[in-house]
Amino acid sequence: MKDIREKKLLAPEKFRAQLNLLNDAARRVLSTGFGRKMPADRILAAYFRENRRCGSRDRAFISETVYSALRYWGFLREYLPSERRNELESGSVKMTAKELSALLMSACFISGDLKNASAIVSAANLPALPRALNNPCARANQMAGYFNCTVRLTDSMLIPQWIDELLPADLDKSSYLQMLASRPPVWIRLQCNDPQEVINELRCVDAEAEFHPVLPNAVRVRSKVNLYSLESFKAGKFEIQDLASQCVSITAAPKPGERWLDPCAGAGGKTLHLAQLMMRKGSVQAGDIREEKLNDLRLRARRAGFPNITAKAHNGGVWKGKHLFDGVLLDAPCSCSGVWRRNPGAQWKLSPEDLKELSATQSQIMENYAASIRIGGVMVYATCSLFDMENSAVVKEFLARHNEYKLDPFEHPLTGKIVPGMLRIDSVDGDCDALFMAKMRKVK
Repeated sequence: MKDIREKKLLAPEKFRAQLNLLNDAARRVLSTGFGRKMPADRILAAYFRENRRCGSRDRAFISETVYSALRYWGFLREYLPSERRNELESGSVKMTAKELSALLMSACFISGDLKNASAIVSAANLPALPRALNNPCARANQMAGYFNCTVRLTDSMLIPQWIDELLPADLDKSSYLQMLASRPPVWIRLQCNDPQEVINELRCVDAEAEFHPVLPNAVRVRSKVNLYSLESFKAGKFEIQDLASQCVSITAAPKPGERWLDPCAGAGGKTLHLAQLMMRKGSVQAGDIREEKLNDLRLRARRAGFPNITAKAHNGGVWKGKHLFDGVLLDAPCSCSGVWRRNPGAQWKLSPEDLKELSATQSQIMENYAASIRIGGVMVYATCSLFDMENSAVVKEFLARHNEYKLDPFEHPLTGKIVPGMLRIDSVDGDCDALFMAKMRKVK
């Protein structure tokens, strides 16, 4: 299926109407995103529900351009006077329509969407564009010249400086920043006996499917079709789940017949994977403080026919269940810095105070479930964060308080190498999210 950038542009008058919709949506995303720290996908979903006049082409154009603006916000903000930048990042969007159009045009140009950049130039009566160079940072510097800015832009500007200083010393920062500025892939996890049935349906809708060379149920999919609309998805034969996320349940390695607890289950991607790895035998008890998330999990479990999953909301306090578990998976709330590719712009909404609160919450969650595991059982702690203060530091502090737990070495799911109980998967390891996990065994 052709990429939207390859499609014929709309007639000028229709494109101007589409640009008005884009400006309206961008104002909503910027004001609500910065003002209330809401993720862009939720804001756009609400905007499209309220504006039914947006057709599929409008939605694609708006989403792609807005996400580009957020993905390259570290560059775009440098084009703005400091007063205007501070206003905008506090949730007040006072830009004129032409100013906003110029900013969105630059996002298109930097991302390589040159046709829409040129169309916005024409529709908004902006100066002509330069001949585009061959990488986003170079094009961002071209836009700096376009806006008469003297700043020299580098990839490091894609994240706030205080965050740059917190990145792990062993992180390939150059590759990380380049991937942060790119669109993430879609990974699915097969959960059926006949994978070919899913692959055939994907091919019927012109989707490309590529099996991961190590994880047999992980498939990378390139498609413009809504995967949720496929019959194989509706039948529970696959779930959309990132490659790194799939590695967590594999590391947990639950066995058929065991009793597992997933108290931070959310919508249940890892819960379903645990149940699948247990061959639908034993039990997985899922919990969350958000009942609506568990309703989604119940639906997914019924759709896939998992008889060994139960879900119950809780208050997030000390676990008071009657039975001890063979394993507990703690998918802790975190900064989500490892999934910023999927939630572009989120790095500009995080604060140092947020990180301190999150690390305290993570420590408390581990404390709450330390007594719920039988001797010989395992605790798997996971975050989608890059920061040591949410990852290894939390685990080391827990182990210092609980000598009954020891790190339990395990195989790296993607390489097969033995790791000493803690592992961070980076985006460059498999074109996936970044994620941390630690496996601890209760020895006494």
